[in-house]
Amino acid sequence: MCVKKILLKNLHIINPCSDHALVENAYVAIYGDTIESVSSGEPAGEFDAVHDLCGKIALPGMINAHHHLYSALAVGMPLPKNNPRNFNEILEQVWWKMDLALDRESTQACFEAGLVESLKAGTTTIIDHHCSPSYIEGSLSLLAETSENFGLNISTAFEISDRNGQEKFEASLQENIDALSKFSGNQHVHPMLGLHASFTLSDLSLRKIRDSLGKLKSWGIHSHVSEDKADETDALKKGFNSVLERLEEFDLLNENGLIIHGLHIKDSDLELIQKHDSKFVHNPSSNANNRVGITPNQNLLKLKSGLGTDGMQSNMLREAKEGMLIRSSHLEGGKDSVDYMELLFKNNAEIASNLFSGSIGGSIKLGYILPAYQADLAIFDYLPRTPISESTIFGNIFFGLNSLPSDVMTRGEFRIRDYQLLEVSEEEIKANAIEQSKNLWSKFN
Repeated sequence: MCVKKILLKNLHIINPCSDHALVENAYVAIYGDTIESVSSGEPAGEFDAVHDLCGKIALPGMINAHHHLYSALAVGMPLPKNNPRNFNEILEQVWWKMDLALDRESTQACFEAGLVESLKAGTTTIIDHHCSPSYIEGSLSLLAETSENFGLNISTAFEISDRNGQEKFEASLQENIDALSKFSGNQHVHPMLGLHASFTLSDLSLRKIRDSLGKLKSWGIHSHVSEDKADETDALKKGFNSVLERLEEFDLLNENGLIIHGLHIKDSDLELIQKHDSKFVHNPSSNANNRVGITPNQNLLKLKSGLGTDGMQSNMLREAKEGMLIRSSHLEGGKDSVDYMELLFKNNAEIASNLFSGSIGGSIKLGYILPAYQADLAIFDYLPRTPISESTIFGNIFFGLNSLPSDVMTRGEFRIRDYQLLEVSEEEIKANAIEQSKNLWSKFN
């Protein structure tokens, strides 16, 4: 296989939260899927292709630290007849009806539509948490294959739960284990173990999960934790001080784990997360939509939280801005907020690089436009109305970049040029999504 060397020129590079935050009129040399150099002067040597980006602005391809691609066909879905009164009723009346209705065809339509939406928004790495109880075996392989067709990095996990009976519990656990075995050497696929939440799993089930992981390496759980107070109440009823103490009791916390939401965790839980070096992920727009509360500032700061969308959307810039505004609305004047640019760019880069490097010996770095990093770029046709400097990056990113990127590159290849997808038909994907959504909704409404 011939490895190509390409050159991007006339780019303004922004690496938020780094020592190389702004490189104007930059040249980016790419060898294969990896950035070779970033410079203000034209590098020497020959290139297979040279692309003039005409003064556009490039951000690192963004990372979604917690997503549910299977929710892609929920956009426009008819609302439940009864207005849910709490989070459990939202799950029972909406999400648990929808995911149970998914078959192979509708699941694939979700993957394709969700990946297109993500790519168009400049998201190039997704840490996904999947659930389709009526289509379990092979679903994570389908996700990995579909993601590969789009050139994205994907972390897979299938939701394990007791809510659909023993047979589906066993099948869900096995699907995770199969993915852990199948993709452990694939640098663009990082398999994890997906738990729905503590309150939907018995002690016996947690014990079975722990025992099944004994001989596997580099696993980490991807679990919803303390999203609602009911999760903590359930842990107390089962004899534990908290959800996280329960997971620790069953040896289900480690340095590769992802703790999602964590709105109602205790100070002692912060210590547990830090003890095991698990990673924390914040989902502000979903938390607001489900009315489950707001994560305390100290938790996000102490745990160096990442940022995810929880299936609400695929636009990470929008998620960060919404998170910032939601939080600001709860703060008194003069009080410091959370730096959402740091969550999105610095912390998510660390989380993704840790996960995707862990299974292959540290050979992939994600989240910056710098030498030795994977060549993932979101490029915007953005003409700022105020000067861009290191001190004005925040304002331009959060309040200036209001459009989608014109060009997106993953692994050193353009996937979008001038707003057009290059290798897949967006029209066909959307047409199929419309057809599959009709079939899907008819099954549970």
